[in-house]
Amino acid sequence: MIFQSKYGDIYYQLEGNENSPVIVFIHGVGMDHRTFEKQVDAFKSSFGTLVWDLPGHGSSTYHENGKRFTQMAADCLYDLLNLLDIDEVILVGQSLGSIIVQHFQVKYPLYVLASVHVPGIEISSSMGSWTKLFVPLMMGMFKVFPSKPFYRLFGKHRAVNEEVQEYLSRAIEKTGKKLVLRVTKDMVYDIIEELPKPPKRPTLYTYGEKDLFFIRREAKKWHLREPTSQCVEIKDANHIANQDNPDVFNLALSEFINSKY
Repeated sequence: MIFQSKYGDIYYQLEGNENSPVIVFIHGVGMDHRTFEKQVDAFKSSFGTLVWDLPGHGSSTYHENGKRFTQMAADCLYDLLNLLDIDEVILVGQSLGSIIVQHFQVKYPLYVLASVHVPGIEISSSMGSWTKLFVPLMMGMFKVFPSKPFYRLFGKHRAVNEEVQEYLSRAIEKTGKKLVLRVTKDMVYDIIEELPKPPKRPTLYTYGEKDLFFIRREAKKWHLREPTSQCVEIKDANHIANQDNPDVFNLALSEFINSKY
């Protein structure tokens, strides 16, 4: 289905149990809704499931609007939920999706029953405003990096499973390096700058056993700052843990949701 929003034509799929809360899956940068195929298959018999392609990703188009991408995506999701008459959601965000989840919680807290980060980094992570000086340099280095190796390495270094690596490389090539770098820059500023913190909700943090040390450390630290949250390491998985090891991830997600609802 296509939702004609002011941010672009947004592709989405709504399935599952109409009488249960809806699990909304939000993919990472350069990816699309297909990253959550195993989760939709596992949960649609018991819950509603909503997957969608972020503006400029997958089968969605993007109307440039001057907004920070992460905050714009949260507004886009709000409009989509209103179109579908959905007002209670469990948000599952993968990497970029995790940041969008946090912005959505800040702006539309009454919609959110719980949140899941696969993995995630907390917005306003107290990295110091001085680190903003390095963002243009970092983006400039990526900009001159050849596109073909960029797409290939993106997949190789974010997943263990070779099929997942190939999917990532193809998906990010379709999105294009220009938009990927634009979104990545916005994500970095979200982490650095002082932004409102989302209200408390039941939360699950997950991370891949083989993800970068920095990502694993931040997930654990975030969990410790939220004493009522849960945290699960996904074995034999890298950054895209829900695809690398869907069985273990789905079990963690199922146990978390069933413990709350």
